[in-house]
Amino acid sequence: MPLLTPGRLLFLLANISYSLGAFLADWNATHIHNPLWPPHAKFHNGQTMSLAVLLALTSTYFAFRPAFTALSKAEERHSVIMAAVSGSLYCGAGLSAILYPGTDWFDAEFRREGVSQREVFAGVVGLCWVAGWLEVRRIGGVKGE
Repeated sequence: MPLLTPGRLLFLLANISYSLGAFLADWNATHIHNPLWPPHAKFHNGQTMSLAVLLALTSTYFAFRPAFTALSKAEERHSVIMAAVSGSLYCGAGLSAILYPGTDWFDAEFRREGVSQREVFAGVVGLCWVAGWLEVRRIGGVKGE
């Protein structure tokens, strides 16, 4: 079984982008170093940055597990689906965050035009599910197992 497949490469791209992106977007004056943020808000910001890394590692594990472990086709498919689910949870949560009272995509002092988290999060979720679809197609059906 090949180690690097198109689906696994997409999982890696998605997982690296949102886990590093969480730190690139939040380890600055707009978030963790924002003097207007109270300590507890910074605590939750740290929690979300750590969660991004943990979910990306989980997704990567499930995406590559079939390459290193003897699994049935059904188990391989389940592993890939878990990679897609765990890889899209962080950005899925980010998409839902706008639904809470008083939320906005930007703080007023840092408002800008262009791409917001909405597009980035939706893109990563889509990338995870395309990666999963590619891997499930590569694995094939489970008939006859």
